Amino acid sequence: MTRRNVTWASALATGLLLVLSGCGGSGTAASTKTTDVLMEGEQLDAMVAQVEKMGIVEWHGQLLTKNPDNGGKRIFDLDGRFSPATGYSELSMDSVIDGNAQQIDYLVVAGRTYFNSEAWGPNASSCWAEITDDQSRSWALPTDLDPTWPVTSARAIRLAGDGVAVGIPAKDVITGMPRGLFPNVPAALDGIEAGGVITPHGHLIEVSVDVLNMWNDVPEEELANIATRKAGWWAMTMKESPNGSNIVPPQHVFDPAVTPPSQCKRA
Repeated sequence: MTRRNVTWASALATGLLLVLSGCGGSGTAASTKTTDVLMEGEQLDAMVAQVEKMGIVEWHGQLLTKNPDNGGKRIFDLDGRFSPATGYSELSMDSVIDGNAQQIDYLVVAGRTYFNSEAWGPNASSCWAEITDDQSRSWALPTDLDPTWPVTSARAIRLAGDGVAVGIPAKDVITGMPRGLFPNVPAALDGIEAGGVITPHGHLIEVSVDVLNMWNDVPEEELANIATRKAGWWAMTMKESPNGSNIVPPQHVFDPAVTPPSQCKRA
């Protein structure tokens, strides 16, 4: 799977600051605010329509400890292709967790989950091990495999530069990120939103979600039970995949506990 190094533009963070620093008004200012609501709503609707028309959605997600403009450090990257028609997904995780670099590919087809490790070598690139019921090895997969969730579930707040500042339901943020971070949606997040900015760039849509500040609306007694340090900033891009090939079942399936990866094609 093609991998891309993404540098998240400071414009996204600037747009989010506009969200946090904006204020209301009255008279002429209130009239202008009403106009902005219509404009931002229309722009968000256009982006929703754009992602809903995509055949295969190609996306890149990056989890950081906090806003990269404030020194946020990368935790991992996810690259994926998702078919809205079938629900099938191809994903690849590149991470440096606890100082250990690793790259793992995932394939989700017909409710079954498979993985391939780069440690197996290039000769095993078409071999897959099923891990459908293995939560420890499928932790990087989002609970919601549809990557368009930041756009389709967003509520327009105001214009932010070329994009739209939005509120995204916290439960959608949690289920849209790797399930290993939060296996279940904390009940305390009910009714809470995360601030974000969605910006169109022609065929590409760019998203930033401030997860760190999302926790500020959670009651302190409830917050103590949530591992908030696991996520601070979620950034994404999505577009219609130029690779129109279908996502298909794995070519070779084997059990690495029984068959060495070097012999996986004979399994």
